[in-house]
Amino acid sequence: MNGRKGKSVNNIWKKEDFQICGLGKKSKFAAKIKHFKRCMYWSWQRVIRGYAECDKWNMYVHLQNLIPEMLQDLRDNRMGSPGYLGENYTNKEGILVNDTCHAEWNKILDHMIFLWRESNEETCKRKNPYDEEYGKAYKEFVKRYGLFGEKLQTEEELKESQKHGSRTMHFMDEISEFKEISEKYFAEDKELEKYREQCKNEAMDLLKEHFFALWD
Repeated sequence: MNGRKGKSVNNIWKKEDFQICGLGKKSKFAAKIKHFKRCMYWSWQRVIRGYAECDKWNMYVHLQNLIPEMLQDLRDNRMGSPGYLGENYTNKEGILVNDTCHAEWNKILDHMIFLWRESNEETCKRKNPYDEEYGKAYKEFVKRYGLFGEKLQTEEELKESQKHGSRTMHFMDEISEFKEISEKYFAEDKELEKYREQCKNEAMDLLKEHFFALWD
C-alpha cells in the first residue's frame, strides 16, 4: 500500500490493537487507556529516534512491511531513475538522452516489492492448500483430546506430570485419523518456508545491488 494513499500496516494506532487489548481484562476501558498511553510513547519514540520499542519486538516483520511500502512510494512518486540503467542515445535534436532507464527501474522496483511481500508470511500470495482442511481437523482434535492432547496421556505420563509439574504433549499425527492431513500440511508448510526464504534472499541481493540508487 502506498504510504501517501492509506494507512501503513506498521501504523502504531491500529484499531484492531485497541479492540483486543481489553481481552481478559477486568476493565476494558482501563486497558484501552493503558494502550493509548503506550501508543503515545511509541509515537514519541518514532519522532525522536526514528523507531519505537514495539518495532524491535518483531523487527524482521516490521522491516518486511516497511521496506516494500517505501519502495512502492518511491516507485509511484519519484522524480528520476538511476542513470546506469537504460541506454544512452542521441535524439532528433542531437542531444544525448536516456529515457529508457525509467521503465527498467520500474521493473526492478516492482520485482523488489514483490519479493519483499512474498517473503512475509502475512502478505505472501502462496498459501498452504491444506489450511482449511487442517484447521477443521485441528479443531476436532482439540475438541476430543484437548489443546495439548492431554486426554491422550497415559497413567504413567499423568503420574510424571503430577510429580514434576510438567506435561507430556501429544499431537495430531499420533492419531491415525489425523495423521495424513497433518503430514500433508506440515510438508507443504516447509516448502512455503523455503519459498519465502528464497524470496528474502533474492530481495536482499537486489537491495545490495541497487542500494545507493534508493533515493529521490
